[in-house]
Amino acid sequence: MAEIGKMADEFFGKTADKWFGKILADVNKKINAFVAFFFFLLAVGMFIGVTVVQNYPEQAMLAVGLTAVAGLIAYINRALAILVFVIMIALIFFL
Repeated sequence: MAEIGKMADEFFGKTADKWFGKILADVNKKINAFVAFFFFLLAVGMFIGVTVVQNYPEQAMLAVGLTAVAGLIAYINRALAILVFVIMIALIFFL
């Protein structure tokens, strides 16, 4: 697992830092951009939650648990978290 995290850091780390740098520059310019970005992330999370509950109601609590695990991954390794997020978004659009 540590090797995967290291590879993800090397591959996504620099690109992610550029993306986060651009986002933070925008946020520092205008607080309303930050609030809009926050609500966009909240809306994406709600969309995923509603989709899971409507299509797979028996696995709704699993979705909550996986969100907590994703938070732990994001806390430990940001690059790996970005990779997992991109894969999840791709699955949503392709399934």
